[in-house]
Amino acid sequence: MLNARSLYMELYAILACIVLIMLGDMLRSREKNTLHLIFTLMLRCMLADICAEAAGWLANGRGGAFPRAVVTIADAGAMVLTVAMSLLWLGYVLYYVTRDGQLLRRSAVPAGILLAGVALLAATAPLNGWAFTIDAANVYHRGPLFLIHVLLAYGALVYATVFVLRNAYRIPRGQLLPLLAFPLLPLAGGLLQTAVYGLSTTEAGMVLGLLLVYVSLQSLLKGTDYMTGLANRRQLDAVMERVVANPQPAHPTAVLMVDVDNLKGINDTWGHDMGDVAIRQCAAILRRCFHYDDTVARYAGDEFFVVLRLERPEDIMAVLERLDETAKRMATPEGAPFSISISAGYALYPSPGIATVKDLYQAADRSMYEAKRRAHAEL
Repeated sequence: MLNARSLYMELYAILACIVLIMLGDMLRSREKNTLHLIFTLMLRCMLADICAEAAGWLANGRGGAFPRAVVTIADAGAMVLTVAMSLLWLGYVLYYVTRDGQLLRRSAVPAGILLAGVALLAATAPLNGWAFTIDAANVYHRGPLFLIHVLLAYGALVYATVFVLRNAYRIPRGQLLPLLAFPLLPLAGGLLQTAVYGLSTTEAGMVLGLLLVYVSLQSLLKGTDYMTGLANRRQLDAVMERVVANPQPAHPTAVLMVDVDNLKGINDTWGHDMGDVAIRQCAAILRRCFHYDDTVARYAGDEFFVVLRLERPEDIMAVLERLDETAKRMATPEGAPFSISISAGYALYPSPGIATVKDLYQAADRSMYEAKRRAHAEL
């Protein structure tokens, strides 16, 4: 028992150090978006879970009132934190795939109810022994309802995995493996821990999964605009350079420039916070309209670019019509006192007179401002 306890303390110390390094880096990062915030919260929960498990192992089987209290609090906390981690991962996956803030907020309600139920089960365990019991020697034992929180945690992980697999076509190839690996590692560790009492492998699996997601997220954040979650200027420039370096006349590339109309008026009338809402709504329109294999990026301010491959040059008209329909359908941000409209122009590559990335940007820019002038003239 002493050897096992010593071994687990060393393991928990190593896991805690890994989580602290990731957490410190995330807190120092300037690139903060919804995924960053969810992942940071997961790391905080993971650190608390490791501390709870370590405290439970240290106090388990030791005599006295204080060790008994430590074992009780640690095991109750670990139950809640395990489910919280799984639900947070589900939220991370839902938002990663859909970038839909409203879906995330709606999902938070049932998740909160489930978590509250687990917290109630854990908190009442000293009274009814349903979740777990602590015997006279201060040794932890599973209760008859122990599997409830296990099934909830595994259920959330399984659902997240199925959701990823069903939407794999929308996920960049380099990001798919971490999204699949994270739930599989704690699932394997948890199943082993559930089958073999006294083994503690769930936390190790979770930390390894978090490490994979962390590496993936760092790569993602470097190329992501913090406000909208779209690609940023750095990633857009890299895509544009690849386009110009690899012209395909049979299947030309379309570069669309999109601009929010009258953003200054929105800022002057309702304030810059509402201006940010307008920018995020334009991003939501573009995200809804285009596919994951298209590059949708925020260039600067209220200017956006979309880079996509066409089967034929004339297909650009159908793309513009789809964008116009989506923009009209999603013109009013939720709860906002205004509606937005957008202007869009495009350039095709290869085309005469376009030889560099700068030429391509400028051609799309000219086309967008011509579209804006035509719209104003019609009014």
